[in-house]
Amino acid sequence: MMVSWAMMSAGIVGCALLAVHLVLMVACAPLARGLLAAGMAWAGSTERVPVLARWRLIRSCARRHGVRAAGVAEIAPAMTLATVLAACALVPSFALGLPGSGLSDLLTVSGLLVLARLLPLLAALAPGGARAGLASAGGVGALAAMQAVFPLAVAAAIMATGHGGIDALLARLRDPDPGGGRVSAMLLAVALLLAGPDIGPGDDARAADMMVDLGGRGRAAMELARDLGLIAWITLAGDLAWPGGLAMPRDGALLPAAASLPGAVAAWLARTGVICAGIVAARVVVMASARGARGRLVLALLFAALAVVVLFADQEVA
Repeated sequence: MMVSWAMMSAGIVGCALLAVHLVLMVACAPLARGLLAAGMAWAGSTERVPVLARWRLIRSCARRHGVRAAGVAEIAPAMTLATVLAACALVPSFALGLPGSGLSDLLTVSGLLVLARLLPLLAALAPGGARAGLASAGGVGALAAMQAVFPLAVAAAIMATGHGGIDALLARLRDPDPGGGRVSAMLLAVALLLAGPDIGPGDDARAADMMVDLGGRGRAAMELARDLGLIAWITLAGDLAWPGGLAMPRDGALLPAAASLPGAVAAWLARTGVICAGIVAARVVVMASARGARGRLVLALLFAALAVVVLFADQEVA
């Protein structure tokens, strides 16, 4: 009875921590994209962009009454938001071992995030508008890049852990001697950032064109889903690059110690800020033109392939 009560209380606390995780992801997602926009404006010496501009846009869209869409365009915003929320729930931000962590693997998360990018494309094509249709056609290239890189990313995770689970991979990387896994994880983090989020030049304008026929709460849901996709990629890359900042259960405990959680949240916020700064620098130096899309794909494939090669070489040496 005592054991079952301990497991029940741990499950309740775990669900509460998972809810806190999702609230933090939702709250910080528009802030992360706003930080990118503000950084790009500062780097380009253009008009200052407030960090809270994204939250103001989403709130403004939610208060409006848009034209009721039909068919796929009607249900796509809700489906996209639900899909990306599921992906965010599976990506650890500040703690390992939360409820649902057994379902968290790179294949599942990447599949959900690809689906979250595909649904807006279908919604843009449904009304038959030329502007939205052209924008969605331009987004096919991003999906192709994601599909090319993710098999290598999943292969690297499977080579490191045997099954590709994110929690198991991060726990392995926290070992004192992970071999070549730490270098491979850094390469994999860069590859995912290059291939996953829509952070390239012209992506913001393309996303706005794709949502031109949406309004009201549908537009707000689609904008929030787009920001949640970004924070999911940033969080996953940060976890791989610096797994030591995550709180994890110790000594047979089911959940991390409460004293370690504030520091883990602060570490997640720090990782997010550093990655946003790195994305701004990459936008200025590497992805300054529209041709940078091809460069992103080549670099993403290169980093993902190097991650697999490093793990393979480490296993051969062992």
